[in-house]
Amino acid sequence: MNPPPTELAPLLLALGQAGIELAHHPNDAGRLRHRPALLPPDLLESLARHRVVILGLLANVYAPTGEAEYVYGERLGVADGLGMPTHPGSAAWLVAVGESLGEGCPPATKGVH
Repeated sequence: MNPPPTELAPLLLALGQAGIELAHHPNDAGRLRHRPALLPPDLLESLARHRVVILGLLANVYAPTGEAEYVYGERLGVADGLGMPTHPGSAAWLVAVGESLGEGCPPATKGVH
């Protein structure tokens, strides 16, 4: 069962704020790769628990709607203006997705459930 966005949002925010980057593992599409390689135990446990949903977010184009779409675009725009990477899995992208999930309601976000 996938976690509701309200459970996933704080994890994505914490990862992004810590400067962590996520990507599909190059040799195993079912695994996550993260930088830095060593993470605090609580974040590592949460990543393992939500791995399938996070892999889905990384694989599909995240497409929020309504207020969530505005928050997502605004956060990515600010990061881009500051010269930060905004590709899927980057710290700025994780913050943008986390904040937009926190803003949106379940019907307002596609591809998370």
